[in-house]
Amino acid sequence: MNIRKPRNMRIVAAAFLMIIMTVYGCGDTTPVKTVGKAVPPKAVTPSSSSVETETEAVLQDMAEHEGYIYQQRDRRDPFVPLIVTTEEVVGKAERKIGTLESYDISEFKLSAIAKKGTDYFALLVTPDNRSFTVNKGDVIGLSKGKVNQILSNRVILVEYSKDFRGDLKERQLILEFHKGETK
Repeated sequence: MNIRKPRNMRIVAAAFLMIIMTVYGCGDTTPVKTVGKAVPPKAVTPSSSSVETETEAVLQDMAEHEGYIYQQRDRRDPFVPLIVTTEEVVGKAERKIGTLESYDISEFKLSAIAKKGTDYFALLVTPDNRSFTVNKGDVIGLSKGKVNQILSNRVILVEYSKDFRGDLKERQLILEFHKGETK
């Protein structure tokens, strides 16, 4: 006599659980309201009440139909990350390679200055012998310095950097022609 009760009991228990789950799973439930459902807003007519109270009333009415509506007011955007990863910072630096912002201001060499009308513009050469034309107000250098003034014989650059206390300090650099060179 071979008794197989444990196996039969498992099959019966599994069938019983499936029946219970289907019976309780198919019970009457109220439908869930979706947030993405479009409900036309009520027509709002201007009256003596302020615009903010009208907006609040419309939003409250829509919230009753749709669910929760996020109102930002003076809070930060919750989807903007608080921490910027170093990969993003490095990615921005890699995009600037070969431009005026990829070199330090002190690495530029003044090659020529020309005048067009009343304005001067200068030709700067980078350490890798690339030439760039700059005008007054152009941004150059790793620390986003600006061309402050271009005179007939020199270029005055201004760069702002933070010191050890976090205070901004102005650094002024003058690019002049080297001795032995002509304009």
